[in-house]
Amino acid sequence: MAVFPEMIGKYPIEALVAKGGMGAVFKALHPTLKRHVIIKKLTIRGSATLTERFKREARILMDFRNDHIVRVFDHFKEGSSHYIVLEYVDGMSLDQLIKRQRSLSSELALVIFLDACRALQYAHGMGVIHRDIKPGNILISRKGEVKLADFGIAASEEEDDSGLTKEGMTLGTPSYMPPEQIENSKNVDRRADIYSMGIMLYEMVTGKKPYPGNFAPETVVLIQKGRYRPAGRVNPKVLPFVDNLIKKLIKPDPRKRYQTMDAVIRAVERFLSRYSGDAIRSVLSDLVSGKCQDEPRYRPAPRKRFLLAAILVLLAGLGAGGWYAWSEGLAYRYLMPDRWGELRLVVRVPKSQAEGADIFLRARIFRNDGKEIPEVEGVRIVLRPAETEGADPFHTFVSNRLFLAPGAYRIKLTADQDLYWESFHLLPYSMAVPGEDGARTLQFRLEDRLPRPLAVLTEARDALSGAVLGGAAFSVYLRGDWKPLGELEAGDLTSGAVWKFRAEAEGYFPETFSLRIANAQERLRLSTRLVPRPGSLVVETPTGSYRLTLNGLSTAASGGPEMAPVRLGPVQEGRAEWELPAGSYELGVSRGRIEGRASIRLEPGRAVRVRVSEEDGTLGFRIEE
Repeated sequence: MAVFPEMIGKYPIEALVAKGGMGAVFKALHPTLKRHVIIKKLTIRGSATLTERFKREARILMDFRNDHIVRVFDHFKEGSSHYIVLEYVDGMSLDQLIKRQRSLSSELALVIFLDACRALQYAHGMGVIHRDIKPGNILISRKGEVKLADFGIAASEEEDDSGLTKEGMTLGTPSYMPPEQIENSKNVDRRADIYSMGIMLYEMVTGKKPYPGNFAPETVVLIQKGRYRPAGRVNPKVLPFVDNLIKKLIKPDPRKRYQTMDAVIRAVERFLSRYSGDAIRSVLSDLVSGKCQDEPRYRPAPRKRFLLAAILVLLAGLGAGGWYAWSEGLAYRYLMPDRWGELRLVVRVPKSQAEGADIFLRARIFRNDGKEIPEVEGVRIVLRPAETEGADPFHTFVSNRLFLAPGAYRIKLTADQDLYWESFHLLPYSMAVPGEDGARTLQFRLEDRLPRPLAVLTEARDALSGAVLGGAAFSVYLRGDWKPLGELEAGDLTSGAVWKFRAEAEGYFPETFSLRIANAQERLRLSTRLVPRPGSLVVETPTGSYRLTLNGLSTAASGGPEMAPVRLGPVQEGRAEWELPAGSYELGVSRGRIEGRASIRLEPGRAVRVRVSEEDGTLGFRIEE
């Protein structure tokens, strides 16, 4: 049973919401407003920086009056702790909603997104940059109200931030930070919040983040170059407007993004004007309240100027009807039946040979003139997968409708490693058997391939340096045990099965792969980047504030398989310690204009102590292993 005080200040406490090493969060009752509030507590034993940020959040929000920003009612100090009294939002956070629904529809996501944009529009107008936009900081009430929270690392034009955000310091949540914030959080402007809003919108409509949540070198490069999988490819239900909006919001170059929230809001409001906002917000309320679990399909509301719209629809209908008649061959069939015929292709591929999405198919048609056999120009053949029953052992691919002049032809079909040639004659529509549509169908059924010996080519590299690990060992789970690949006998590994592989190297975390190998696949290239096991780095400095870097950066990957980012904050109490992946580092230490560097080598499970001394404006280093 949770233990909590009966009173904090003048506020009766009803429940303990959360508790951590730096403080706690309580649900309380405001004595005069007679409404529930949230009280955040920070113990004064926390660092001076955290305490100052806590007080700054209260000072910033006390002046805010916006329907989409969590309101602050009070802040005070009692005993050894600081407190902030905040508006209580009875509902859930956006990240909880995303986890429960997996993804949100484009329309619902845009309604939430628009309210968050309005909150930032107000904050930016007050000279405040949030710097930590993410779903966990968006609260949604049971009434469908959307509120922005947690201005703990916000930057304000009115508040002096020089002692809290140092030059080159990284603040924020990695998955949502733009390139300029990763490099230096001190000088970011409102365009950093605009970028983070784009990342959050991507996560709402896909349930995934466009970039991994770490500061690994590969991730930073992807973020800097803007290389991510478009939302519409992750979730085909994402509307093109949302895909294009995200693309402009998360441009790596701040100059190419939206420059203000005003422009973003205008674009989203214009798009949502076609829908009933009240209906969508009612669905949001029901989802948060638990009254429903699935979203309905939203339909655009009837538009004004119906007569003009009706005329345009009529003209479009006539044009579409003409195009349909042409594309469906009605003109060929009924106006020129002697001069045209129709061809269709059906290709059946065994499911055991490959996954449907991995099958390569290409067809080309040639005129069989008995001499040069020229390819027929202007014919584009597209083979698309057709629905099949689950028990059907074949994938089925059907071509688009092909309209050709009657005559003798040859068709060339490339299907993975197989090549098919077939000659055929195409008859005109006028010679079709009565009662049939007159189309000629060519069917190809690929032979199933038997499982065959599987060759495995392996490579392991260091996840940090990219260097090849010559001593890495690969094994496969075979007959209830892990067996080294080098000890396998002929026939142990075959295609047409699911295999588990493991990569290991001394001083590194192992990595396991589980792969399904189709019958037709004979060679597997297995490449992995193993994460070094950690060692400890202890830095001791004289009294004063010293800034640290590793390999020229103020952020490093922490020890552990996920290599989560860790910020190398200034050493202010003479000692700092981190667990970092084993490897070679260049430690940089500076204070003002005084700086020095030392090369260190971390070994797994061992500690390296660096004692820094300063004499006559020069830094000295003593390394103890």
